[in-house]
Amino acid sequence: MQTLKRFWGVALMAIGALLLLVCRLVGWQSNTELLIGLILIIFGFIGHVRSQKTGEKY
Repeated sequence: MQTLKRFWGVALMAIGALLLLVCRLVGWQSNTELLIGLILIIFGFIGHVRSQKTGEKY
């Protein structure tokens, strides 16, 4: 469970990137899918940075 808390941002970024890849391969080019993938990547990045900052010792 502790590992899940540390890497939830990375998992969110991976899901967003996978969504963008699937959209590209399948041929979906609507703004909704692309924006959802982008938002997942941005929130994943913010979450990862925040979890790394709270986990620092110094």
